[in-house]
Amino acid sequence: MSAALDLLCRLVSGALEAEEGHAVDPVPLGDVTARDLLDGVRRHRVPELLRSRAGELGLPGEVVRVLDAMLAGSRQRHLVHTFETVRAWRLLDAAGVESLVFKGIALSVLTTGRPDARGAGDVDLLVRPEAAAEAHRLLTGSGWALHEQGRIEPEMWAWRHVQRWGHTLTYLGAGADVDLHWRLDAMPGAQPETPDLLARATTVAVGGTQVPTLAPADAFRHLAGHREGWIWLRTLVDLRRLARDPAVFAQELPGPALTSLAAARATVGLPATVPDRVLAAIDRIPDAALARARAHHELPIAVFGGAGTAREVRNGMAAVRRPRDLQQVAVTLVLPPHAALPVRSATAWGGVPRAFALRAQRLVRR
Repeated sequence: MSAALDLLCRLVSGALEAEEGHAVDPVPLGDVTARDLLDGVRRHRVPELLRSRAGELGLPGEVVRVLDAMLAGSRQRHLVHTFETVRAWRLLDAAGVESLVFKGIALSVLTTGRPDARGAGDVDLLVRPEAAAEAHRLLTGSGWALHEQGRIEPEMWAWRHVQRWGHTLTYLGAGADVDLHWRLDAMPGAQPETPDLLARATTVAVGGTQVPTLAPADAFRHLAGHREGWIWLRTLVDLRRLARDPAVFAQELPGPALTSLAAARATVGLPATVPDRVLAAIDRIPDAALARARAHHELPIAVFGGAGTAREVRNGMAAVRRPRDLQQVAVTLVLPPHAALPVRSATAWGGVPRAFALRAQRLVRR
């Protein structure tokens, strides 16, 4: 596994170097089988990048043919993702709900100018916290639905708990799921306030429609602080692409962001635009932090997804900036937002005891 990951990192780094106009040498597979390499490509979601630079990288024909098949197989999904992205944003915009689209196709266009430079996924929307209830009604009225075990409504205690202490809800859809965010991070101090993000938004063309998205500096800070991003090289690819703009380094970066940049440098590399002061700060990141990032790269997705509240608390402590952040960590320990989702009570008097009981049952089962 380690040899295949090392090879994949060299290939991805070389592809990004070529993207930046540098000459690159072919990268031989060595002792790594084509199958192991392609398993890593799927795991880390980078077939689009490697196929676009297959010639410069000297990828063998058998690998190129499978990459072509991967892209052909995802083409229809990409078209549906494009349609659903525009449909979800237009739905809110037509009702006067200010929102922006981030990650996904919008990020692909922002970083490369092409909508198909990274794979399809969910549709991520950001709205003001006070607009989340209206966005919920619009989405559920147009075919999207929360999971049947967590179909909360604004009138319920669970909604108020999730709204206060959480930052997103996922709505399942026939074409693409929608992640509705009212903050970029559960930790209030980890990212700028939502009204500021909306005010700084830029626009990109998605499916022929001009759609607002995060400004490059905000997208960079979000990805750098997006601590689960280490499980996919694709997120670190996005980070390197955004780092090509010197303006994203105008503000000082917090520790978690510097750790992400260090993880990027150790895997996919960093562009020459990264300032010396940032490189010096990256040099001070402990080796243990890079070892954890490496472990995340090698974990199966299903294993990482089960890490649960302990990881949320550990990550949260690294992002503490003010007293409200400490409250967030405490709530995550005691009664995290997702613990409220199965509770149907309208008031805290009925909701809190039920949520604690369900949480205790889950902990006992574990």
